Amino acid sequence: MGVDTAIILIAFVLVAAAVAFVVLDMGMTSAQKAKQSMENGLQQASTALQVNGEVMAYVNTNGYVQDIFIPLGVTPGTGYVSFAKNLLSVSLIAGNMSYANIYNGVNETTLNYNTSNLTAIASYYDKSYPGKVLAVVYFIQGNITPFVLGPYGQALLVIHLPHGLPAYESFTVTISPSIGGAITVSRVIPPDNVTNTVIDLG
Repeated sequence: MGVDTAIILIAFVLVAAAVAFVVLDMGMTSAQKAKQSMENGLQQASTALQVNGEVMAYVNTNGYVQDIFIPLGVTPGTGYVSFAKNLLSVSLIAGNMSYANIYNGVNETTLNYNTSNLTAIASYYDKSYPGKVLAVVYFIQGNITPFVLGPYGQALLVIHLPHGLPAYESFTVTISPSIGGAITVSRVIPPDNVTNTVIDLG
């Protein structure tokens, strides 16, 4: 009887140990999944891009803002952001008009960011895309591939508005990368703008 009781007792101990291991393992797995979900949620909630400089604009011969220039950088801690056409979306509200996605991809010409080049870009899109509202990105520095911007890099989002925006009109640009939350940029067109010049929108 003593041996039988000992065997039964050992069997109970082994079963209890196995059940305890399964419970602990499930608990660890659940905790790991919860941690991963929290990290993914935090990554999606935080913005991967930030405005990295002054927003500029080109004023056409009618005194309307025809092109908007938004310098962008990668938010510290994000790492890398792809500007490939299928991985980024740019929407625009300008005056009483709304455009769902006007992003046309990356222009692979490396840009020297100065006023004369901004004027040249405005002229190029005015001649090449008459009547079309679009957005395109130029890399200024820090891109590691033709489509990916790395830490401390800078890109320029160019938005072309063929009909332009008059003084006191507002616009809102929403940029949605594949990782992180969207970034929104809003400005109001100032009055008394000199034609054929680049102005600072702040």
